[in-house]
Amino acid sequence: MGANALLKIDTESLQAAKFAHAYAQTHCHQNSDSKSCAWYHGSWQFLRLLDLVSTPDVHAAHFNTQLERIAGDPTFKNILVCGSADSGLVKTIHEALRHRQSEIKLTVVDICETPLKDCQLYSDKNGFQITTSKQDVLEGFSESAFDAIFTHSFMGYFDDATRQRLLHIWARSLRTGGRLITVQRIRENYANEVVQFKDHEIDAFIDRAENVAHLADSIDLSEFNIVEMAKKFAESFRNFPVRSAEQLKTMIETAGFTLERFERQTTQGTEGVTGPSVPNATGFYMIAAERI
Repeated sequence: MGANALLKIDTESLQAAKFAHAYAQTHCHQNSDSKSCAWYHGSWQFLRLLDLVSTPDVHAAHFNTQLERIAGDPTFKNILVCGSADSGLVKTIHEALRHRQSEIKLTVVDICETPLKDCQLYSDKNGFQITTSKQDVLEGFSESAFDAIFTHSFMGYFDDATRQRLLHIWARSLRTGGRLITVQRIRENYANEVVQFKDHEIDAFIDRAENVAHLADSIDLSEFNIVEMAKKFAESFRNFPVRSAEQLKTMIETAGFTLERFERQTTQGTEGVTGPSVPNATGFYMIAAERI
C-alpha cells in the first residue's frame, strides 16, 4: 500500500472487528498468570483491516493451491483448523470447498472462546455448519480423526520441545495420507529465547497505525482507539522463535510426515513497519506434508 493510498474497508469486516473487540473484553481466555488475551483478540481484526499484521490472506496462494489438491478428493472430509485468531482460515476453506459443503466436516480448535465465536458467526451467516472446541491443543485429539489440518503461524506459540510434541499430536490425529498445511515464519539463528517487538519497532508500529487509521476510505474509526490497540498489541506480543529451517524439517519428518513443500517465500506487506508479527517480513515458509 502506498503512503497516501486509501484503505478499502468493507462493512462486513468492520462489523466483525467491532464484535470481536466487544466480545473479547468479557470472553477472552485467562492465562495461567491471570492475564487476558483480549489485547490480542480484541485488536487483531482492526489491525488486520489496516494491513498491520500477518494473516492467512497474505499467504492465500499457498492455501488455495493445497485446497485445490483436495477439493476433488472425496476422502478429504474431516478438516481441522488448529488455532484461529479469527475466521480467516475458515472462510478460505469454505470458499474453496463450497461445492462439497454438505459432506465437509470442519472443526475449529482454540484455547480462547473469542475466535471460536467469530468462526461460528461466519459459518452461521454463510449457511454451513462447523464444530468448535475450546481446548488446549496439547490435550490431543482422537487417533486418525482428521483428513487434513490447516494452521497459520501456529508453531511459534510453542518452544522447541513442546513444538515436537505438537507435531506428534497432529500426526496421530491424521489418518494415513492425511495432510498438514501451514505457514510458519522461521527466524534463523534468533538469539533470544522469546520473540517480541523491540522498542523502536513498537514506536514504528504505533506511528504506522496512527497514520493508516486516517486512510480508511469512508469508514469512521474514531470511536475506537486504534493507536492504543496497536500499542498494547506491540507491547504484549510474545512468541517462541523457530530458529532453523533444517531443524523444523527434521521435526516434521520425525513426527511421521513426508514433506511435499517446504519453501521460503518473501511476504510483501505494509511499508515502513518491522516487527515479529507483521506482513512485510522474510522467512515465511510454505509447508505441505503428508502423514505416512
